[in-house]
Amino acid sequence: MSSGSITIEGERLILLPERAIYWEAKNTLLVSDLHLGKAGHFRKHGIPISRKIHVTDLQILESLIRTRRPRQVILLGDLFHSSENNEWQDFLQFINIYDFIKFVLVEGNHDILNEYPTSLNLTRLLELPPFSFSHIKEESSYFNISGHIHPGIALRGKGRQTVTMPCFYFSTGYGILPAFGQFTGIKKIWPAKEDNVFGIAEGAVIELT
Repeated sequence: MSSGSITIEGERLILLPERAIYWEAKNTLLVSDLHLGKAGHFRKHGIPISRKIHVTDLQILESLIRTRRPRQVILLGDLFHSSENNEWQDFLQFINIYDFIKFVLVEGNHDILNEYPTSLNLTRLLELPPFSFSHIKEESSYFNISGHIHPGIALRGKGRQTVTMPCFYFSTGYGILPAFGQFTGIKKIWPAKEDNVFGIAEGAVIELT
C-alpha cells in the first residue's frame, strides 16, 4: 500500500490508503464515519447484510494501530449508525483491548446512543492547534478537519467510462476525510482549481489536484 502526505500549517499529515490520517507530530490517528451497526440496522429491517463487514473495519483499524502505534485516536463522528446492537459490543471490546490509547469521539449526527463509555472522551468540537476537529465542517480560527459527507471524486477514462473513488479533500481553511467504514456510500465533490484532492484506489493514495 502507498500513502500520500500534505503539509498544513507546518504540520505533516500522512494520508493512508485505509482512509485515515496519521498526524505525525502528535502521534495521532484520525478516522471518520465508521458507521458501525449499519449492517445490524439493515438486518433489523429484513435486509440480510453480514456482520463481517464491521469486523473487517475493526481489523483494518487494529492493523493501523499496530503499525502506527498512535498515542491517540480521534474518531470524527458517526462511529455508530443507529441503536445499540452486537456491533457496538464488538467495538467496546476493541477499545478495552487498547486501553492504553486515548480514544476521542467527536459526536456525529448518527451518534445517538443514550450512553457512551467515559473512555471515549465524547466531545462536539475538539481544538488541537493548529487544527480543530468536528464531524460536520465548522467555522473555526484553526484549520478545520471533519468527515460526514463521505467525499468521492469521479474520474473519466479514455473510453468515456467513469469511476468514482473515495478521496481526501482539502480546501481553504478546512479538510474532509473519506468514510473509514466499508459499508458507506460516496458523495461526489466538485473541487475548485486551488483545492487539493487525493483519491484512493487499489491500495494507493493518488494526488489528483
